Amino acid sequence: MTAPAPAQPPSHSPLAPLANRAFLALWIANLLSNTGGWMQSTGAAWEMTSLTPEPIFVALLAAAGTLPMFLFCFPAGVLADRFDRRRYIIGCQFWMMAVAAALAVLAFTGRLDHLSLLALSFCMGLGNAMNGPAWHAIVPDVVGGALLRPAIALNSAGFNLARTVGPVVGQLLLGLVGVFLLFAINACTYIGVILAMMSWRRPADAHRSQSREGFVAAARGGIAFVAQSAELKAVFARGICFFAPGIAISTLLPVIGRFELGLDEFAFGILYAVFGVGAVAAALLMPLINRLLGIDRANIWAMGVHAAATLIAALVMTPVVVGACVVLSGACWIIVIANNGAAVQMILPNVMRARGMAVHQMVFFGSMVVGSLLWGKVATLAGTQAALIVAAASLVPLTVLAAAIRLPRSSQPRA
Repeated sequence: MTAPAPAQPPSHSPLAPLANRAFLALWIANLLSNTGGWMQSTGAAWEMTSLTPEPIFVALLAAAGTLPMFLFCFPAGVLADRFDRRRYIIGCQFWMMAVAAALAVLAFTGRLDHLSLLALSFCMGLGNAMNGPAWHAIVPDVVGGALLRPAIALNSAGFNLARTVGPVVGQLLLGLVGVFLLFAINACTYIGVILAMMSWRRPADAHRSQSREGFVAAARGGIAFVAQSAELKAVFARGICFFAPGIAISTLLPVIGRFELGLDEFAFGILYAVFGVGAVAAALLMPLINRLLGIDRANIWAMGVHAAATLIAALVMTPVVVGACVVLSGACWIIVIANNGAAVQMILPNVMRARGMAVHQMVFFGSMVVGSLLWGKVATLAGTQAALIVAAASLVPLTVLAAAIRLPRSSQPRA
């Protein structure tokens, strides 16, 4: 299969990239894999609350999955710019399959404790860290031009559609069978991504344009490029303003669901799923939202609405109100992520794409790690409600600061 497909729907359609067969195959495979991943994540969060009621351990579980993204993303980006990205991604999928299988075996034999759960969550995060830059870097190889922004939005929508389906199915199976089945299913879902990557063939010019430098030289080149790019630094600064305080409600969601609201397994899965409902809806409406507000103002509005939703959830701690606020949170989250990600993709030349996306992910996940640990500690010391109120309050001045930083206006990815 080659990219792009010869016939494409109008570029303004949010579903236009799905006309590309290669993108469609990869998107479906990734959707199934992410569904398995969210089944595993929700099951792991529930399992951790069964092992300990302390919010800090729930926050540590979230940090264990995201910290590797901060620590290893840039080396992964260097490797993805030096080697064949297709084979590289396949190797990462095998690693994550093995980690999920190990979790399944430990859970089935009754040997899964909080330490092994944290350790293997870190190993899964390591696989995601090594895979992420290469995965983002191949998107312009599959679709480009006017279809790049909707393709990025569709990838984010697929991730959050999986977040909608995975927790509900996962919690149903958790109640019927046990957490080991969620881990086992997740291990199997990586097979689809491996097969889809094996069937795709990268354009020859995309492979030729990759870096042939040594590892150290490539790392230095990537750091120098990012350091000299005012456009990239603007995107990163706006991301930090949102992600560190914005992660509070997602980090504390297991504590809110199980202890503040007293939900059972199924309702707990629903609470996780509604975040994805909001995210998918926002992804489909994003072309319209960006057209009406402009990309800059769309992001600023999303940050403001997210702050309001976090505050309301803290003040009115009921299942319906918290669920509605989580829907709004998911919608705001996807708007900021997709617009920031598209801006970075359009700044980066292909030779620098994986390294640049790696730095983007380091900023993203580094902000989330700091935020997760911070709000988990605040919740442990002062309570979940206080943590959410402080997070919402801190997001207000940071939104004002972000409004003073303009996103780059580039409309086409660089060769």
